[in-house]
Amino acid sequence: MKKPSIYELVNMVEQVNNASIIQYTDNLSKPIGISSIIVLSEIKKQKKCQPIQLANILGYSKSSITAISNKLLQAGYITSIADPHDRRSISFEVTNEGIAILKEAEMLGQKYYETIYSVLTEEELSQYIAIQRKLLYHIKNN
Repeated sequence: MKKPSIYELVNMVEQVNNASIIQYTDNLSKPIGISSIIVLSEIKKQKKCQPIQLANILGYSKSSITAISNKLLQAGYITSIADPHDRRSISFEVTNEGIAILKEAEMLGQKYYETIYSVLTEEELSQYIAIQRKLLYHIKNN
């Protein structure tokens, strides 16, 4: 068996990721990207979250968090709360509109999960996640 080139590997990963993201987000009732959903979900999980915390937890750059949070603020999915003791410091909270889009995304995500990932057994899915984690760890630590 011929060893695949790095370009074949990267291209296949990119194609799977892009197709998954497009299919998932195209079915949402509002135009919101997967990164925005991930950030929104983390803000909801944390209840109140500062931008730097989001960047650290999610592994996004500060500029990415700024761009995503600006979109979420503009869409009315989160609110920005200034620290009364330090006006430079802000935190984000999810609004009712944000909770509604997250519920829709979670329902759609469950359907998507059952449809797309149903071709994998539980063992294969666990292996897939383990391989992705291993690769990510290796990339970040080299």
